[in-house]
Amino acid sequence: MRRAVLILILCLGFLPVLAHGRALARPVYHVGTRALSPPFSFLAVKEGKQGVRGYSVDEMVMLGRIMGADMEFRPIHDLGKRRELFLNGSVDILAHDSQETADELDAIWIPVGISLRHHLYVNESCRSVTCLRDLASKKVVAITSAPYSAEINLPEDVVWLSSPMEALNMVSQGVMDVFVAPSERVADDLIDRYQIPNILKKGVVLGESPLGIIVPRSRPALAEDIREAFRHLRESGMAAQLRDKWFGKPTITDDLRHYAKYVAVGSGVAGVIFVAIVVWNVSLKRRVDRVTQDLRRTEQRYRDLIESSPDMIFLVNEEGSVLHANERARDSLRFPGPVNEVNLRQLVTREYADEIDAFLKKVFNDGCDKFEFQMVESAGHPMEVEVAGRIIQGPVRTQLLACLFARNVTERNRMEEELIQSERLGIIGKMAASLAHEINNPLGVIQANAEDLMFEEGLVPDVKDGLLAIQRNAIRAGEITKGLLEAATPKPMSMETVEIGALVRDALSLLGSRRKQERVEVDLPDEPLYIRGDDRALQQVLMNLVFNSLAVTGEDERILIRACRAGEGEDETVRLEVSDNGTGIERHNLTQIFEPFFSSRKGGFGLGLFITRRMVERHDGLIFAESEPGRGTCMFLEFPSVHDEEA
Repeated sequence: MRRAVLILILCLGFLPVLAHGRALARPVYHVGTRALSPPFSFLAVKEGKQGVRGYSVDEMVMLGRIMGADMEFRPIHDLGKRRELFLNGSVDILAHDSQETADELDAIWIPVGISLRHHLYVNESCRSVTCLRDLASKKVVAITSAPYSAEINLPEDVVWLSSPMEALNMVSQGVMDVFVAPSERVADDLIDRYQIPNILKKGVVLGESPLGIIVPRSRPALAEDIREAFRHLRESGMAAQLRDKWFGKPTITDDLRHYAKYVAVGSGVAGVIFVAIVVWNVSLKRRVDRVTQDLRRTEQRYRDLIESSPDMIFLVNEEGSVLHANERARDSLRFPGPVNEVNLRQLVTREYADEIDAFLKKVFNDGCDKFEFQMVESAGHPMEVEVAGRIIQGPVRTQLLACLFARNVTERNRMEEELIQSERLGIIGKMAASLAHEINNPLGVIQANAEDLMFEEGLVPDVKDGLLAIQRNAIRAGEITKGLLEAATPKPMSMETVEIGALVRDALSLLGSRRKQERVEVDLPDEPLYIRGDDRALQQVLMNLVFNSLAVTGEDERILIRACRAGEGEDETVRLEVSDNGTGIERHNLTQIFEPFFSSRKGGFGLGLFITRRMVERHDGLIFAESEPGRGTCMFLEFPSVHDEEA
């Protein structure tokens, strides 16, 4: 009897030890879950401790109870990191991932009957996107290593992030245009949970990726236990209840029951402060109305100030798109379309299109800049404009805009040019007076001595011709000094009918040597051509052009003088052309060769073509040049024609 009692006591003493040993033998599995993918899995604080919650967590806990195992969860933010831990054995199970992931990991995939539905989320300003075909030229963000279905074809320049929360914030702030969400449930929950603004859910479901539990292929027994446990979970109806808990829409009764204590407390507090809120609300409404009216008046004053400004004011973005233009700008410039659809490049002349890009780049990089452009007036004519720009903050925190102030400086530049021209003419006048005095005296001596020698007896004809050339050129040199004076203080010319053929022959006779005369070819029509002008002044014009051509051509090269009629009726003119195949003139110098003191030839004074232009203009004529470096120059003269009967 005593032995039996002793054995019974010993058995009762070992029972706790045996129970504890069974507890120690309970298997523990490490489960990898996402750290920020509500409602599937997310970090939350409960009773002062941080832990993982969500549909995936509850489902794995239920499966563990059925299997008689404990589940330890490892929240991992990066999908790639989850796969790395699974491969090195730090994680036994991956909760809710795609079959494609299981295939990549060479693991067993156990479907759980739910799927990720892919959807588009766009910034509210990007309303044109409804499907994947609309993503061209848009800034798109997606989740790296996410289980997108095969029908999702993303553009090459997509930005890949590891967090859907970060992607939604970038779309909300306007940094990105579109977020291709791998799970609309996760995106909807994050937007609702954190009240993320400025985001629209657009289009239809792009595709679905079935989810399942991933187990290493080396542990088929574990996979079979999970299948059996999930089958029991589904047949018992617990799987459906779990989905309703996390994915279902709660009824009003459920919400009231859940928040009953908060409603009671809130009702008591509301009853106490209701009257105070009403009074405060009325007072606040009056203050808001007053402030709103002040803001509207202030806004209208600034708007009136901008609209009534004598300067043109633009608001543009970094691409040069015009967001606003004041009334002066709209009236002064030619807009090819609505203001908000025009780029600044379309408002300037073609030569300044590239300069606009460089100007805007400097404004946005340095904060401010100033430059002169040619813009197109409403009538289609070019207008010189001085533009000053400064960056300002745009409506979106991350957006910068530029405010441009443009002023028409066409008249100012013209007056400055006229002032410079007047100063140049003043200098020419002083030079001419000095030259006339200093040069005319020795010229008179040369001319007198040449005349005396011509009357000597027994002169050889060649010597006599040389003396005649000296006399003619001395007279011509005197007339050049007079021309300088006339350039500064023009005097009336002796206008008469001049025949072009005789004019050309007389001018060539002043060349001096026969060698020079032989280098000039003349192409004149059979019929005589007449103009009105001063014969000596026109000879000087022609000689200046011929001498310029002789200076830039070789000894064996020819110079061509050609004359013809141009135009019809009242617009009929006589055109003279002096062309050579010399060194030519650079294109950017063609507009300056007729300005005083500009010369591209070494040793030149820059007065010959200036005086020539002044003389041509005094004959109501026109002079211009065409040239190409290395291929020669052609100078064109046009004068009003005089008909034979008038001659």
